[in-house]
Amino acid sequence: MQNAYLRFSCICLIVIFVLFTSTADSEQYVIVEMPNGDRLTGLWRNSTDTHFEIEYNEQVLRFPLEGHTLRFISDLENVPDQVAAKHYRNGRDLLDLEAPELAKRQFEKTLEESPKFVDAHYQLGLLYKQDGETEKALQRFKSVALLDAKNYDLVPILREIGETAIAAENYAQTVNAYQLILKHYPEHQSAGRLSYQTGFMLVENLNDKVAGLDLLQKSVEQFRNVSEREKAIYLIGGLQAETSETDKALYTLQQFVRIYPNSKWVNDAHLKRAIIYLQIGERENAVNIANVVLQNTEDPLITEKANEIRQASAWNIFTQDLPDPNTQTVAVDGTSLWIGTPKGVAQIETDGTGAWKMIESFAWMINDSLSKVPDVQSIAVDDSEVWVGTRNQGVIYLNKNSRQTRNYTLNNGLPSMWIRDIKMDNEEIWFATDAGVVRQVRETGKMFHYHGNDPVPNDVHTIALTPEAVWVGTSGDDIAIFNRKIGLWDAQHFTRIAQESRIVKFDVVGEKVLFSWYNPETMTNGFFQANSDGSGVMSYSVVEGFEEQDEADDIYVTGIVGKVSPQPPDKQKNGEPAQTPQVLWVAVNNYVAIYYPHIGEYQGTIGYPKIALEGLAIQCIVVDKDRAWIGTTKGMLTIEKQKVTQTSE
Repeated sequence: MQNAYLRFSCICLIVIFVLFTSTADSEQYVIVEMPNGDRLTGLWRNSTDTHFEIEYNEQVLRFPLEGHTLRFISDLENVPDQVAAKHYRNGRDLLDLEAPELAKRQFEKTLEESPKFVDAHYQLGLLYKQDGETEKALQRFKSVALLDAKNYDLVPILREIGETAIAAENYAQTVNAYQLILKHYPEHQSAGRLSYQTGFMLVENLNDKVAGLDLLQKSVEQFRNVSEREKAIYLIGGLQAETSETDKALYTLQQFVRIYPNSKWVNDAHLKRAIIYLQIGERENAVNIANVVLQNTEDPLITEKANEIRQASAWNIFTQDLPDPNTQTVAVDGTSLWIGTPKGVAQIETDGTGAWKMIESFAWMINDSLSKVPDVQSIAVDDSEVWVGTRNQGVIYLNKNSRQTRNYTLNNGLPSMWIRDIKMDNEEIWFATDAGVVRQVRETGKMFHYHGNDPVPNDVHTIALTPEAVWVGTSGDDIAIFNRKIGLWDAQHFTRIAQESRIVKFDVVGEKVLFSWYNPETMTNGFFQANSDGSGVMSYSVVEGFEEQDEADDIYVTGIVGKVSPQPPDKQKNGEPAQTPQVLWVAVNNYVAIYYPHIGEYQGTIGYPKIALEGLAIQCIVVDKDRAWIGTTKGMLTIEKQKVTQTSE
């Protein structure tokens, strides 16, 4: 480190001459302090072993070396005034007298007078570091680097700070120290390794994937002959996949397995590629890669992961063309799906085969009908109209024929703007809100509001609509049934459902009403089936022993009416197959299963492709013929009944 002030004597004239000569080549400014206390600032010109010359006011002045103090600077803005210089000299003298605290005060006063006095920043940085005040030290060294990095080699000090912080697992402090090196000393011989190391810490220790990805990409391009490059490329591929840079991720990982075929990460890189292929619907590529990995590994963890990919390939995964992957509700409309998200609706044409094509017009009309994109909670749809329930934005109605929309709010008779469920038929439309349930008669348009009086609950979450009755339920165990023929309500309490159980969702399959439930006390879940008037109740337990409530309350049950029973001959009556009233799809936290209530048997179970959609939670399910569509927090899933049966364990 070049000292801030050079004090000369006859003994070191030769050394001083060499130093001044090399400095003169950089054409720097110099501050000359005279023996009488005066100062001059000029442009350095020349020196001998006894004298030096500066250019001052367009004149070249010559002074003897002995008796003068010189300080070289590169920017005139950094020239301190005489008061600041005095405080600095006092601070240096106090350091010589071993009084660091008093010296610190003098250096601080120096910066009060002259904030760009780089030597004062440097001396304070050393003192703060010595006292263990590392954050303050880094701030001072940052100022030094910004003001005059080329005359201060801070790399050894900053590396020491970084290494000490790593030992203390203070990775943020290490990153701060190393980033100063990378920014101000990019040509230093240690910059390459530090660049990779900083990127790794950002990703692995600080979970700052955006900054980590950016730095690692720069490192890979700039520092090619560093051993850490292998790990960096591997991480970059994974990070690109996590940030939805799908094409880049596939290319990066493909290059990785080509460049490093013997890497310890090569199998995992292959599997990352397979997962990406699952996510974009190229299931055959995913399975082929998984099969190759299975042939070339004996690692049980890798084997398990490859098998998960093969099983996940039974699913179609859709995230494209959705306003948001968080699918909160879904409804079937012929050969299309209506999907509700926190950022509006999407209409997707499936043509009945599981294909995926966005239809923009109607969805755009709904999304653009309000000043703010609707947070969609429920959808009811038929051939001519769409009803959309929102969170705090009321109901949006679309007439497909006239292509007109309307927003129903408190002014139109709704008791609340939060619409949790909508059910409709040719006679009526029912709305579930957090302030009761609303019935609208189509013929007259008149609305009836039921709430707060026994047996109708106030906080309604779900509705089931049959020709004979309407069921409404809360997230608790309150259920009321409306007899549509006589127009009266009745409370319904099922003896088989514990009082602490909570209702999740109603649905209607054929002539039966289904409702799923979970019990936060026993950490169990299941579903009930009943006739529309509440009679003929059957109870089905699904999963027991959950550890978290948010796992237990993920249970949705729906289905279709089947035609011919899949019963084996020994269970058939009179040699003829019995009619199958229902084929139920039971979706819980970890899997979906097909259940036949009339024989009390499951005929297929398959786990979700969580390896491709990490952290997904299910939120809704509909069935269209032999295909289930499942809405999750990560996008839409679909699977055929046949594949569920084939992959059943």
